[in-house]
Amino acid sequence: MKLIGVVHLKSLPGSPSNTLKLDEIISKAQEDYNTLKNGGIFGVVFENFGDTPFVKDDITKRTLVSFTTVLNNIELSKELIHGINVLRNDGIAALSIAEATDADFVRINVLNNTMFTDQGIIEGKANEIMSFKNTLHKKINIYADVFVKHAAPAPGSTIENHAEELLDRAGADKIILTGSGTGKEINFDELKLISKIATPDRLVIGSGLNENNVDKIKNYANFSIVGTSLKKEHKVENEVDLNNVKNLVEKAK
Repeated sequence: MKLIGVVHLKSLPGSPSNTLKLDEIISKAQEDYNTLKNGGIFGVVFENFGDTPFVKDDITKRTLVSFTTVLNNIELSKELIHGINVLRNDGIAALSIAEATDADFVRINVLNNTMFTDQGIIEGKANEIMSFKNTLHKKINIYADVFVKHAAPAPGSTIENHAEELLDRAGADKIILTGSGTGKEINFDELKLISKIATPDRLVIGSGLNENNVDKIKNYANFSIVGTSLKKEHKVENEVDLNNVKNLVEKAK
């Protein structure tokens, strides 16, 4: 299994929770990125995790510029793949940043369907996203969450149907299965259902992977996005820990 580490950016200028200047945010992001790289990670996804409370689906121009500036000032390795996740669900902004920073993929929490979230009701914009993606001058893959964490699906929705629609109709290159929240373990019954729809190369584990469950999970999915398990004391607010990265990368092989 190939691991994609997360660089949780500190709150950016333009967010109500921002306290740091851009150079401080860049420095902290570079430190976490370097630790992930030195630990043998396959790729890294950057997300504006500190920008709470999140904007539902249309970040400000200031946040867009700040996010792009941070990425353009981080020394990235050509050996790793890189992704962008703009929280809560601004897929157009994510694709724009990815094109401007030469990233390889974006993560979109709600590409299609309707989810009830802590930001309100979010409706997927697959048509708009794919139309915009077709104008880009770089191939950028879309990793789309199925029944994304910190949310509940519309009544009557099934996870199998949502997964099929993401892959067959909405334009997702890979789908992401998560637990109920950040760092929460996935539901293994859901994993078994999803694995009948998505091949291991198109299935990404999006939360809760750790040294205790990786052996059980890696036969179903070839990729996992990992954040909390790689932090010091396994706390999402802490910096990335080199030993945690090395240990999980080794166990995921």
